[in-house]
Amino acid sequence: MSVAAANVQPEVKVSRLAVFWHSQIGKKFVMAVTGILMLLFLIGHLLGNLQAFAGPVKFNAYAEFLHNARGLVYTTRLVMLVALVLHATAGIQLYLQSRAARPIRYAEPLAATSAVASRTMIWTGLLTLSFVIYHLLDLTVGWSLVHAQYQEPSGGQMFAYQNLVSTFRNWGKVLFYGASLVGLGLHLSHGLYSMFQSIGFRQPLWTPGIQKAAVILAVVLAAAYIAIPTGAVVGFIRL
Repeated sequence: MSVAAANVQPEVKVSRLAVFWHSQIGKKFVMAVTGILMLLFLIGHLLGNLQAFAGPVKFNAYAEFLHNARGLVYTTRLVMLVALVLHATAGIQLYLQSRAARPIRYAEPLAATSAVASRTMIWTGLLTLSFVIYHLLDLTVGWSLVHAQYQEPSGGQMFAYQNLVSTFRNWGKVLFYGASLVGLGLHLSHGLYSMFQSIGFRQPLWTPGIQKAAVILAVVLAAAYIAIPTGAVVGFIRL
């Protein structure tokens, strides 16, 4: 066997999906699609949670519906988990690639030329991820170290409303929820605009309108979510 033949390496086949994922365009597209899924979930989750303002009967009936619709709930959780993992992984990898491509910071601070939301995307994203985990432990799992007064469903009776009220008796939680939801609003304000860019809406004529719409939607969603712990604090949501 000749030396040239011996040095021939077998051809490694790389799937198109892998090539797509490892490209910046692919990661941004994945973030856009998963972002859309999570936005739809945020809107649906908000509409359900706002029923707390209608009182314990209405809110606990909503919780009972979810408790009985296990197939729907677990399917949604699985889809959201996959979307969250893909979104976070792609975002962190893009951030690290950007840092590696620019190891030396600009002499002029970016604060002068870049919006706060775009400059803090990685940090508001990580804050939101931490908040999601904490929120699940607090009001879904009811982990005693996070929510000592959590009441499990008993005899077909739901205590979702009571758990909501009891958790926001803790000012530390209220402040953490508020800060996290402000971070979510910042993340959404830039993320929604970037999402449209990633899926091809790049017409200069549309850009200002898309940016304004993204900010308005982000503010409305964040404010509506913040209204729930605020309502518990000021007494609109009470036992």
